[in-house]
Amino acid sequence: TGELIDENIIIETGDEVNKNTGSGRKQKIIKLNENNAVVIGVEVNVKGIFAVATNLIGKVLVEEKITYSYDKRNINIEITNLIEKIVSKIKKNEILGVGIAVPGHYDTKNNSIISNNQSWAYFNLLEISNRFKFPFIAENNIKCMAIGEYLFNVQSTPENFLFFHIGAGMFCSFFQSKSLGFNSNYYLGEIGHTVVDINGPKCECGKQGCLQTYISDSWLLKRARFLFDYSQNTTLKSLVNQSKNIDLTTIIHAYELGDIYINNQIDLGLKLLATSIANSLIFQDAHKIYINSELLNYNSFRTQLINSVKKQLSFIPTQENTLIEVLNYNIYRGAKGASSLAVLGIFIRHTGYSIY
Repeated sequence: TGELIDENIIIETGDEVNKNTGSGRKQKIIKLNENNAVVIGVEVNVKGIFAVATNLIGKVLVEEKITYSYDKRNINIEITNLIEKIVSKIKKNEILGVGIAVPGHYDTKNNSIISNNQSWAYFNLLEISNRFKFPFIAENNIKCMAIGEYLFNVQSTPENFLFFHIGAGMFCSFFQSKSLGFNSNYYLGEIGHTVVDINGPKCECGKQGCLQTYISDSWLLKRARFLFDYSQNTTLKSLVNQSKNIDLTTIIHAYELGDIYINNQIDLGLKLLATSIANSLIFQDAHKIYINSELLNYNSFRTQLINSVKKQLSFIPTQENTLIEVLNYNIYRGAKGASSLAVLGIFIRHTGYSIY
C-alpha cells in the first residue's frame, strides 16, 4: 500500500475509521487516484474513426472524430493522426496507453482485423503503435463496449451479462468477469449471422435468412432505398428526394406515417431480434441485458422489443426478471470502451490481453 501511495496510484481521502473497540490507531481510508493517468480510446467503424481521452474511471476529457470519407489504404495514418490530435490536448507524461476497438475480430498473431468487410484489410496495429512511446492494446469493438460498462459503471453492472449491438452489423458479447481475455473462437457472438429463416434473403456471409438481413441498420437502409427506387406507393417519397438521402431517421418517420412495407419489415425484425435475445438466455446465464442501437433509441421500438423479450422469458423462472437496458446512443461509446480496455490491459495488467 505504501508503494502505491508513493506512486500516487492510490490516495488517502482524509477520512478515518476505527474498527477497534480499544485505543488502537484509526485506519485511513484510501481510494484509487482516478486522475493518476490518462488513457486514450479509439474506435474504427463504418461511420468513421472516433477517439477519446479519459481518466481511469471513464470520465471523458477530450473527444475527436473523423467522419469524412477517407482512403481505407491510409487507415493506419488516419488513426495515427487522430491519436496525435488527442495527445496534443493532454500532458504526454500522463498518458498510460491506447486501446483500439476494431470492427470484426482482432487477430493477435498478425495484428490485423478479421472481417468479411475488406475495407479493414489494411489495418495494422504495429504500424500505428511504432509511432508512439506508450503501449497499445486492441479488441473487438462490441467487447470493448461491454468492458466499458463493467469497469466504468460499477454500481449498475453485474458480473455476468449480455451486450447486444445492432448497427450496420450485429454482435453479442457474452460477458463473464471470470473469463475475460482474447477468445480464439472468432465467431462466438456473431448473432447477426444466426439463421432465422432458411428461405430468407441471401446475406453477405453466403447464408440465407441471417438475423441481420431483417433488423440491422445496413439492411433496413438497403431495403428502404430499394423500395424508394422501385415502388410508387411508399411514404418515403414524401420524405426525401433521392434514395441515397434515406437514413434511419427517414425510416422512423416512414414508420410513424404508417408505411405498410416499412412497418411490416421493422415489426418482423424486432420480433426475430427479441426471439434471438430470449434464446440466448437459454444457453448463457446473464443477470442483465444491454442493447446498444441507434434505431432502438426510438421509444416505440424499444418498448416493443423489451415487451416481446420479457414475454418469451416468462417460461424461464430464473430469467423472468432479467433487467433489459437499451443504452442511450452515443457515437463515442466504442472509443470509451477502448479506453476501458486500456485500463484493463495496461493499468490493471489483466493477463488475458496482449500489449504492443
